[in-house]
Amino acid sequence: MGQTLNFTSSFLTNDLASSVIAGVQMPAIGTLINNDNASNFLVVGGIFNKRTADVSTNTTVVVTTFTFPTPVRDVTVTASDIDFTSNQFRDWFMAVGRNGASSYVPAIVTPFGQANVTGPFTNASSSLMLGPNSFAATAAQAVGTGASGNNSNTGDITLSFAQPVTSVELRYGNYPLQAGETVTGQQGIGFSGVSFCPMPVVTIAKITTPWSDPQNGTANPKLIPGGDLIYTLTVANANTSPVDLSTTILTDPIPATLTFYNGDIDDAGPLTTNFDFNAGASGLTFAAANLSYSNNGGASYAYTPAAGYDPAVNALRFAPAGSMAANSSFTIKFRARIK
Repeated sequence: MGQTLNFTSSFLTNDLASSVIAGVQMPAIGTLINNDNASNFLVVGGIFNKRTADVSTNTTVVVTTFTFPTPVRDVTVTASDIDFTSNQFRDWFMAVGRNGASSYVPAIVTPFGQANVTGPFTNASSSLMLGPNSFAATAAQAVGTGASGNNSNTGDITLSFAQPVTSVELRYGNYPLQAGETVTGQQGIGFSGVSFCPMPVVTIAKITTPWSDPQNGTANPKLIPGGDLIYTLTVANANTSPVDLSTTILTDPIPATLTFYNGDIDDAGPLTTNFDFNAGASGLTFAAANLSYSNNGGASYAYTPAAGYDPAVNALRFAPAGSMAANSSFTIKFRARIK
């Protein structure tokens, strides 16, 4: 998105007999596992002392954690070479996104049309099965079911988190022994294509401007009882990430010292609405249907205001349509009278 944001990678290993794969000490960055791609991958693995009982714990696993300094969204990671060799290993993978006390299951797909939760979970061209499945794997997990070469995409998954996260855990283990298996062998997995989008940074400023007063009219008006003022709300997104579609919503209580004006905001001016919306470069639109009114302090916004000055209106809700662009701002104005 045109912005640099550093993040950290950390590794937890438990119960490894060896952390060497093909003579390379893990973790490593290189082409040992490369998805038929010339790029360097982050590779982890080794040989466990025994099979993994539960990949969601920190026992007999390798856990790679990406930690971000602030919440980010749309985190995407590709994991490669999830596969199975009888009496050696059955890769067991799990991904978890976290933000504070909340944890999230990613959407997972493969190059062969598989998808977690909704399925299909298997494909003849893929060396893995997505969860939930017959291995009792959850929707956040994948289990190896067939062979995949280190430079093949048959063991690939791409996972993504729609929710904002501050860390992503990539958990890797060796599925429990099945009938006829007695050995725990060497295994490895590669990670690539890490991408994410910073969160929008939205700020709101509110100012008042005199419009008219009983003594001066509109010529140098003052903020005195009986006078009208214009409230201007300025909303700015100062980051390189847009705001999601139809999620820019503002609510503004009307102080008890003011009466909302439900009429032509600029009297004989060019406007005919009770608001003035300037989209700027935001890409948003605003019409009368995007403004709603409350007469119960904002508990609901279903009130229909009377024409002119309506003292029953005590809160407004502005809901522009569209997605607010990165590095943009817009303004909304409305009018009220000082009691």
